[in-house]
Amino acid sequence: MIRSVLVVLLVFVVAGVGYWGYQEHQEKNAVLINSENHYQQSYHELSYYVDQLDNKIGTTLAMSSRDTMRPQLAEVWRLSTMAHSAVGELPLTLLPFNKTNEYLSHLGQFSYQAAIKNQSDQPLSDKEYHQLENLYKQSNQIENDLRNVQNKIMKNHLRWMDVQMALANHKQNNDNQIIDGLKTVDGKVGSFQNQWGPEMSQMSLNQEKNFSQLKGPTISKNMAVKKAKDFLNLKDSSTITVQKSGKGAHYDSYNMTVKNKKTGQNLVASVTTKGGYLIWFINHRPVNYDRISLYNASKKAEQFLKQHGFKNMTLVKSNQYDHMGVFTYAESVDNVRVYPASVRIKAALDNGQIMAFDQTDYLANHKVNIDLKPKISEAKARKVLNKNIKIQETHLVVYQNELGKNTLCYEFLGTKRNDTYRMLVNADNGQQEKVELLSD
Repeated sequence: MIRSVLVVLLVFVVAGVGYWGYQEHQEKNAVLINSENHYQQSYHELSYYVDQLDNKIGTTLAMSSRDTMRPQLAEVWRLSTMAHSAVGELPLTLLPFNKTNEYLSHLGQFSYQAAIKNQSDQPLSDKEYHQLENLYKQSNQIENDLRNVQNKIMKNHLRWMDVQMALANHKQNNDNQIIDGLKTVDGKVGSFQNQWGPEMSQMSLNQEKNFSQLKGPTISKNMAVKKAKDFLNLKDSSTITVQKSGKGAHYDSYNMTVKNKKTGQNLVASVTTKGGYLIWFINHRPVNYDRISLYNASKKAEQFLKQHGFKNMTLVKSNQYDHMGVFTYAESVDNVRVYPASVRIKAALDNGQIMAFDQTDYLANHKVNIDLKPKISEAKARKVLNKNIKIQETHLVVYQNELGKNTLCYEFLGTKRNDTYRMLVNADNGQQEKVELLSD
């Protein structure tokens, strides 16, 4: 009798373990499939945007006046920004792809300068036109190379998750057609000869210099893991992998995956090699329902910031996506909101747990390098606004324009019927820097 009971119990235990293992396998597969789909979509978007860039630059070359070129160049600016963002969604942290990123960034800055900042009605100068011709040839070459990689991916059923694993395990030299193809693209872009001008080149140098000014000694892998666990209060956890960022990355960091022994959940994080600052982390946990409000979730986010020594942070944006609250906080200095020095936090709406955190912009820009005293009054700044918009709020802010330059602005939030607008006016010269329609 006892033996029969034991046999039955054993069967239930085996069945339970098997079911648990099956569920864990299914969840892991779901995460992998979701990541693979995201990478595939990002690469298709990158290829599409570069295709459109080539078309728009070619169209611009056929136009004679700057006035007729402006809409096309503005579209080049928009598309280059979208392409730059799509690159950021690919698993290329450990792969040098910075030349292509830099090219897209400078292309956007060049078109913005020619189309929007330059208000002259004069046609492009010979130098600008020659530069545009070079950009057309170069964009065509990038377009073809990206298509070749895309064709290999589709023809040979290649997976981006294999790229991620190869890069994380430092197996870049193995035969991986995606990695080889992207290295070829970046190598060709690095050989392009462009005269971007001193302002754009200096801007790029300053951005890298700001991030390199972090205080503290260079730390080891083990110390990086300790820094991450201390920041995240992970006591019952084990590190799965730790890899250093690849050559050519904009900053040196340790990228790691930490598994919580108690819950079995994975958390990925990145820590700077200099000073051991946690740059970002993402906690992978399904959130299937709302239990707390967006407001209460923001209070959890603010508590998290205070616990980690952030002072004078102001909530400037909040959104809700798929049972998650996403909040952006900007540093306030002398009652001026410094938007470049911002952090983003994602909180679960089932229990308020902080699911993701990103302080990349804060680490790079928290030192204000401009005068925070406006040269014109708020009343004078209001005169350039549309009279039909009713102003609801006004703030002084530091805004980083499309050329990467920090600018002191008056920020006006106004309404017209059911629409809400955000308008930025330069606090030094009264020029309107930006107008945007805010969505819910």
